Amino acid sequence: MTWDGIDLASADPSSVWAHTGLVPQIFAQWPLRARENVTLGQPRTFHDDPVWEAVDAVGMRTAIEELPKELDTLLAREFFGGSELSGGQWQRLACSRALYRRSPLLILDEPTSQMDPRGEHDIFEEIKSIAADRITVVVTHQLENTKIADRIIVMQNGRITEQGRYEELANGGGLFAELLALAKDR
Repeated sequence: MTWDGIDLASADPSSVWAHTGLVPQIFAQWPLRARENVTLGQPRTFHDDPVWEAVDAVGMRTAIEELPKELDTLLAREFFGGSELSGGQWQRLACSRALYRRSPLLILDEPTSQMDPRGEHDIFEEIKSIAADRITVVVTHQLENTKIADRIIVMQNGRITEQGRYEELANGGGLFAELLALAKDR
């Protein structure tokens, strides 16, 4: 596999990760200020506009503004003066961290698993709006969320079994169509 003509098998992993934003399925809840939870691992600017952009993109502005010290609030209830977020809010913050990086590759592994349907919809709308500017890989078991994809790759036992657009796969009679029918039959 190559990326911009570079064989990834021989590429320096740190150079690849430097150009990658990741939201893992199991994300970290860092006991840091809200700001640092967004900017973690990235150079900070002298103003918070890029932080607020990332927070706005995931629908977290109101939640952050309601914290006692907004972006300066420590997100760890066990420490004096600290506050806690809900699971869905933490997941949104993890998504904002990946968006803050503005990397050319964005990998999202079940990025909305702890969110309510409204939050999930908002995140996927944001993914659609930024996907034109970067390679975006979304790993999901929520097959309805794949409607936004340019290309869907279905894997079984570590192998690609199908690939195509949503309508093709939904009506194709393969594994994707079978799983989609099962998901709708609840």
